[in-house]
Amino acid sequence: MNIKGYIEQFTESLLQLGWYDSREIRSMATYILKEVASIESYKIIVSPELELGEEVSSRLQQIIQQMATGRPMQYVLGYEYFCSHRFNVAEGVLIPRPETEELVRLVAEDATVAANGSAANSPLQVLDICTGSGCIAWSVAAALPGSRVWGCDISDAALQIAQSQSVDGVQHGSVQFFKCDVLSEDALSVIGAAGGKFDVIVSNPPYVCNEEKKLMRSNVLDFEPHLALFVPDEDPLLFYRRIAELSGHLLKEGGMLYFEVNERFAHETADQMTGLGFRNCEVITDFFGKERMVRGQR
Repeated sequence: MNIKGYIEQFTESLLQLGWYDSREIRSMATYILKEVASIESYKIIVSPELELGEEVSSRLQQIIQQMATGRPMQYVLGYEYFCSHRFNVAEGVLIPRPETEELVRLVAEDATVAANGSAANSPLQVLDICTGSGCIAWSVAAALPGSRVWGCDISDAALQIAQSQSVDGVQHGSVQFFKCDVLSEDALSVIGAAGGKFDVIVSNPPYVCNEEKKLMRSNVLDFEPHLALFVPDEDPLLFYRRIAELSGHLLKEGGMLYFEVNERFAHETADQMTGLGFRNCEVITDFFGKERMVRGQR
């Protein structure tokens, strides 16, 4: 198989799904060539007849077959890049999104500013609730050297994946994971026993309403875990309310709470946090201009 033949076959297979346009398909095909065959972009353009070799061709055929079923590219490859780090992913966890990187940057920037204005040198204690793949927890640990980070999730599959990650520059043992159902009555004691009091709590919890399913692609609905995606239509702030309540007990005085939110409910989330005693609650937009993050201080 040569480059041209692979791209043509890939394009034909994915167009049949009806989910992607030709430009998006071409972008994915190019990305896969770079990842699987280590072929630079300019060679894809100037050397379309370049033969890919038997081993690479076999791997590319397998990828085409799996993606033709609708399976997301990241699950097929087994990883996704997030905050410049490579994270293992599988059907048990959500695929990390670029907009969530902004949540990590916000946490890191705020913590750096706070540290520069403080005489204290104690390690920063951070908790990532609904950690999923652990991409937030590991990325915060990498961005804030010396910090101690915990991540919790209800899913055993997610915790196994989170624990499998390895990020350059993050010391062994500085990121720990544990099981916790934040909606359960014993969540406070479970989290308290794991990490005590925290300087920062961050969460990207389930926030997609069931009624929004009709707006989503089948490759998300069919493959990504619904447990990590959806909340009841009648209670869209379910996780934000519960996590804010817990954070009122788990954060140190002056500690910060950060959420990634459904843009439909950003201001309601901020108002709810204010009602639970948080101050300086603020809605922050992402690079698409969507109201995607909320932060507040205990």
